[in-house]
Amino acid sequence: MLTLSQVQRQQGFTLVEMALVLVITGLMTWAVTSAYGNSTMVRDRQRATQMGETLRENLRAFALANGRLPCPDTDGNGWEGDAGGQCHTTEAGWVPYRSLGMELPDARYRAAYAVYRRAGATAATDADLALRLERTGDAAGDAHYQDARDLITALNNAMGDAPSAAHTRLTGNAAGEGAVDCSGNVRSHPAWLAVLPLDDRNGDGDRFDGPHRVGTACSLPPGTAVAHDADDVVVAEPLQALAGWLGARAP
Repeated sequence: MLTLSQVQRQQGFTLVEMALVLVITGLMTWAVTSAYGNSTMVRDRQRATQMGETLRENLRAFALANGRLPCPDTDGNGWEGDAGGQCHTTEAGWVPYRSLGMELPDARYRAAYAVYRRAGATAATDADLALRLERTGDAAGDAHYQDARDLITALNNAMGDAPSAAHTRLTGNAAGEGAVDCSGNVRSHPAWLAVLPLDDRNGDGDRFDGPHRVGTACSLPPGTAVAHDADDVVVAEPLQALAGWLGARAP
């Protein structure tokens, strides 16, 4: 003959068993949700990293073909310069996707862009990387007039510039590179930098985190680890790297 407790167990779950089922179900749901969220974050970061390398390839090709780097897009239409196509002396804005032969991405994924620009007293000392200028003495009509070799000269000039908060720059990363301080901790001057935003981690309503803003020619160094309040992907071209790349390919 079955006891009362045996009958109760055969008739259904006890309250303790039900509680255990709910706890296990909750843990499984949390694990699945967390895994999905993490995979989405990883996928988005990989996409941004790949886009950054595509930007590098297109910016290098533009520099080789034009003897300069493109001006920033200052009105968001995808073309370098302002609405009238004027470049002026602006160092920072949006990536000029259309000028680079690329499609203009959805507004959520557009990257900020800055290029090193420093006018010289003479053409030979100039370091405005967005200005096509004859710096090596070739005459108009010569095969090398205002070509990539003139940009190499500008890059070499920029390499001799002391760190300055007045131009496109990389700051620290709150770790080995020191404080994140665009005025007091200028680590280096890249030829150009681009910042690809992911999530609004610092909660200020802007997808760009940390010191990053469209129109601000300062960023964290590439490879900065993701933090609770910053996850932007930064890609930048060292002056020496671009000069070497152009030197190996310029006619």
